[in-house]
Amino acid sequence: MAETLATLALLSALAMFISPIFEKGKWLASITAVLSLAAFILSPIESIQQSGGSVLVMVAVMCALIQYYINKGLHKKYFNGFGGGITFVLLLTMYPEGGIKETIQTFTFAEHLLAGVESIILGILLAQLLYNSNSFDEKNSLSIIVVFAILLFGSDLLDSGDLLVVIVSMLFIGFLPFLEDKISPKIGSGNGRANALAISTLIGIIFIFATTYALVSNVNRIGDGHGAIAVALWLTVAVTSLGLAGMLLPLLGFDAHPRPEAWGWRFGISISPMVICLQTDLTSNILLGILLALLISISSPLVLEKGSRKAS
Repeated sequence: MAETLATLALLSALAMFISPIFEKGKWLASITAVLSLAAFILSPIESIQQSGGSVLVMVAVMCALIQYYINKGLHKKYFNGFGGGITFVLLLTMYPEGGIKETIQTFTFAEHLLAGVESIILGILLAQLLYNSNSFDEKNSLSIIVVFAILLFGSDLLDSGDLLVVIVSMLFIGFLPFLEDKISPKIGSGNGRANALAISTLIGIIFIFATTYALVSNVNRIGDGHGAIAVALWLTVAVTSLGLAGMLLPLLGFDAHPRPEAWGWRFGISISPMVICLQTDLTSNILLGILLALLISISSPLVLEKGSRKAS
């Protein structure tokens, strides 16, 4: 029964993801939260110690907060669509195909409680990052940084694989508005915007490939030969493709930014880790390159565009 409910939660998350196409779907986040919570309740008690049980709690908390923000009048399509996508990725990558199984290992009540609290905090963290990406708040951002640092050094978050990739990807998206707000007031109507976009994008791609190659070369099953080059190229092409697809977003009406095509590129490469982790467990190797590409893209107008800096 738990596996059936988890599957229904996955389908509900998919419905959330595509709901921006339609006008309805206000309560989809609640449905996903209830299904996830019910699946967890019907799972073995030690499921909270496994990725499957942990992700059900995370998703339930995150979707409950998404519903709260939607009811407060925030952007329903954004929260439903983006939240549904995150939920879909988390359930697909962390919930085991064969369902949650009972284990012979025993845990104390304190260990169960600690694991449950950690999962709840992770769900809140993801929801707050989603909120931050829609409406940046400095106090909220400071809390996010503190909580992330505590989890990073006080738990096994570094070993969590796809979960860490999703969180870092959301950190990129959640803090992009902060960096853009710092740079945008300094940008004028400079000449050579197309050249600046092309150059910064090319430099970003080079950084993504170089750092990815350096990191995957240290993976034992790949080595530092032609295999590392092939993997780095494949990952770079995947990131670049999503970034280039993001450049088309202004054609769909997302053109409120000073440099909409550059914003689309940044948005595309920021979400790319969440998409790529559905295919491979090597996604963490692209995160450093994406961070460098984001910084280059944000700062490039000040350096590469002629006369782009506003007069003081």
